[in-house]
Amino acid sequence: MLKTEDFWATIIGLLALFGVWMAWQAGSPLAQMVALNAAGLHWQNWGTLFAFFDQRWDAIILQPVVFSLFLAIPVIFLNLDLERFLMGFVVLFLLALVTFSIAGWAQSARFELEPPVVALLLGLLIGNLVTIPDWIKPALRVELYLKTGIVLLGATFPLSLLLSAGPAALVQAAVGTIVTVGAIYGLGRWRGLSHGQSAVLGTGAGVCGVSAAMAAGSAVEARRQEIYQAISLVILFSLAWVVVLPQLAVFFGVSPGQGGAWIGTSELADAAGMAAASSFGAMVGHTNVVIKAFTLTKVIGRDVWIGLWAIFWTFTVSRHRAPEARSSSADSAAMHAWWRRVPKFVIGFLLAAGVMSLLTLQMTPMLRHHLLIPLVGLRTWAFTLCFLAIGLNTHLRQMLAVERRVLFVFSAGVAVNLVVGYVLSVIVFGAQWTALH
Repeated sequence: MLKTEDFWATIIGLLALFGVWMAWQAGSPLAQMVALNAAGLHWQNWGTLFAFFDQRWDAIILQPVVFSLFLAIPVIFLNLDLERFLMGFVVLFLLALVTFSIAGWAQSARFELEPPVVALLLGLLIGNLVTIPDWIKPALRVELYLKTGIVLLGATFPLSLLLSAGPAALVQAAVGTIVTVGAIYGLGRWRGLSHGQSAVLGTGAGVCGVSAAMAAGSAVEARRQEIYQAISLVILFSLAWVVVLPQLAVFFGVSPGQGGAWIGTSELADAAGMAAASSFGAMVGHTNVVIKAFTLTKVIGRDVWIGLWAIFWTFTVSRHRAPEARSSSADSAAMHAWWRRVPKFVIGFLLAAGVMSLLTLQMTPMLRHHLLIPLVGLRTWAFTLCFLAIGLNTHLRQMLAVERRVLFVFSAGVAVNLVVGYVLSVIVFGAQWTALH
């Protein structure tokens, strides 16, 4: 596990939680300084923005130092070049400052351009217009930033909410992922796609995007090109859904909880889903409710299926080989594959929720709010770095080279997923999601 970003995201998130707690106990402003950003500034002229940076120069110098210290150990264990990572991270940090400045502009707030959305657009613009130097690429650790942000999200998530709304979220996620994976797999086989490619496409759309596609690809021993096409489609649809899903939720007039659950059931990837949920939350003025519903259905509900599908596809490998190539190796490795594929950051999320619930058990709502402010800020930093890395890593022209039948199968499956997500979120569990607060 020391070689996985999954594990280190959990460690970093929990260390950040305890760091914020200790700073709060000591009455130190250190946590607020590290979590500071300009996203909520609502500046209307350059003077206001420049004054913000002038007055808080000490925090802006402190932030990259603290972030680098937290990230240095994982970078070493992940066998990355530490010097190149730190050089690239400085560039990523500066781009994050630009992102927060844009998001903090009064006109950006008017159009609900939250930091993750701005980061994604800025990263895509730069990544597709400029050749990214190789020395920056070690710092573009999408999974590490994303999963750290999700663990930090757990620290702001009431454990009581998990106990009350969790069962419905698990049922909804189970129905959604089984129907989506089944629809894409069945369509794929009907259109002549291989067992492996159909499995990879279905799992990528039905669970958690790129990670799920790669896990399924490994389990079914898919060809590299099959995995790459699935990843390309996942990224393209995820980016499109960041814009489309919030607009659909507004158009159909769903409640904040229903919209968050719909996004959580229908978005293909955690990072894109978080951006879509933040965007819809800003549109309806209930960001916290939307993010809670999204997290319950996507992170708690769907992401755990990456391990379940991995073990299922592992058992199917020998059945789709030529008779002379069959062996019992796939079946014997299934349980090991399941644990290896279980997303550890979901465990980190639950740990963070439990620990913070215990630490704040006797606190008044106001005290708890003040304690959580730095954790929310750090979470925003993690997601912003994640979306910048996604944009800088995404080359749209290369992703358009996908076979037509593969595009048809995937698009049809995503459409099914969208309808199923709406039915589950608005009709079947609509009352429960509306009551979420």
